[in-house]
Amino acid sequence: MISISMSMMKALQLSAFAAATTCCVLLGSASTADAANAASNAMVPSPTGASFFRPGSRRRSAFATTVPKRRHSSGTRRSSRSRMELAGKKNKYGGEENKMSQEELLLDLESRVDHYEGRIPSKISTTSSEEETDDDATPHRCALVTIVGRPNMGKSTLLNALLSDELAIATNRPQTTRHAILGVMTTDRCQICLTDTPGIITAPAYGLQEGMMEAVRGAARDADVFLVVTDVYSAKEKSETDEDEESAEEDRLGIGEEMLDKLRNSYRPVIVCVNKVDLVADEEDGNAYTNTPAMAVRAVRKWRSVLPDAFAVLPTCAANGPDDPGVVALRSMLLANDPGVDVGSAIRGLGRPTPGMFAADAAMISEEEAREILPAGPPLYHPDFFTDRTDRFCASELIRETLFESLGKELPYCCEVRVESFDESQRYPSEDDRTLEGGGENSSGGRRKGPMIRIGATILVERDSQKGIVVGKGGQKVRDVGTDARRKLELFFGAKVFLDLRVKVDKNWRDDKDKLKKYGYM
Repeated sequence: MISISMSMMKALQLSAFAAATTCCVLLGSASTADAANAASNAMVPSPTGASFFRPGSRRRSAFATTVPKRRHSSGTRRSSRSRMELAGKKNKYGGEENKMSQEELLLDLESRVDHYEGRIPSKISTTSSEEETDDDATPHRCALVTIVGRPNMGKSTLLNALLSDELAIATNRPQTTRHAILGVMTTDRCQICLTDTPGIITAPAYGLQEGMMEAVRGAARDADVFLVVTDVYSAKEKSETDEDEESAEEDRLGIGEEMLDKLRNSYRPVIVCVNKVDLVADEEDGNAYTNTPAMAVRAVRKWRSVLPDAFAVLPTCAANGPDDPGVVALRSMLLANDPGVDVGSAIRGLGRPTPGMFAADAAMISEEEAREILPAGPPLYHPDFFTDRTDRFCASELIRETLFESLGKELPYCCEVRVESFDESQRYPSEDDRTLEGGGENSSGGRRKGPMIRIGATILVERDSQKGIVVGKGGQKVRDVGTDARRKLELFFGAKVFLDLRVKVDKNWRDDKDKLKKYGYM
């Protein structure tokens, strides 16, 4: 039995070998080894009657044989075969194994497709990594720029000049700014988030000032770039009565030892603006930048010695507006990432280089150095975003600015303005109600109306005697304040404003923490 079984097995193997050879010949294979492999991979019965399989073969019935799939002589594999032939490589059935890499295959396809307008570029680049486009080589930059300095240095004026808009109120009285105010300047490749802060008070006298200093510290914690605003008088000569040299030096700088330590150890770019250079300019020349005044030169040198690692110490005159050469130079350095900005030309507009203006006594900075001021990153706000403050807040600030300009001595510092109502239902009238140039009547026969905002505000004071001063004789003072404030509001909102002002006593509100929290100072 065993000999018969073995004979049968040999006969089956020979039959499988012959079948595999026939298939290979039909497929055009001239290799006898292929036929042998096909035969050896065929399934054969075991002596015990159970089927067994070669490793890797598919499980089939007991007497099944492996027959390779037949390939069509043309059509199905035409594209693959043509690509190999074009690359000078033979089909594997010809005996040579040399396949194209994925990158070569994609490059071959790229070369065969015509370029047309609107076509999405290929992921395989034909250029080297060094030949990058301008958009890839110049990343978007975004930074939180915090403006710090002692009171009445022109921080809010500088913010308005950089933004080319009147966002923050500014008067000739110190401590006008009480809140941290954000103003955003956005271009194609930059977004600068400028934060105006209250003037630094080294020894707060009451709760309101403590809240103001907390706003300064909060803005400084988040800063990517520091913008220190001082004036030309910060470098005045020491008087003979200055017994404590260190204390007198701190008084002249005015920003306190805590802020100085933060600026020195923050490892972030610091730019110092020596403001109000026009106040010490030569009266005959009239241009503070053509021939930099000696006091401004001393101020630049002084701040360079105090902050030796500062990126720049620039003379400025923010009161001259957005076109002031110092403001233009500062804005150009912050926006150096934009292709249309010429930093060198803006700096040359400051006139003869002042010693200490740049680190290491450099007379000029490069475009690349200016770009590094802002860190690379995506924008934080929408391109149309301007400020995080509401219209109600802006209205209260404009009324408070009028109080600072109208009231004398210490009275404005005891005043707070709260907007009780802000009705803008008529701010955007329908087309039928809009006012035509020269007047006219609407379709219903009534006179056409323009946009209007109705604002009700309350002026808070600490004592009854202060209320009498603000109201004035027969209410004349508060009416004058309301008239001036209304003009500013109409200019700011671009609409007619109806303003209802009232005066109320809120005793000791500046030291009441609960009230300060309610008013947004803590």
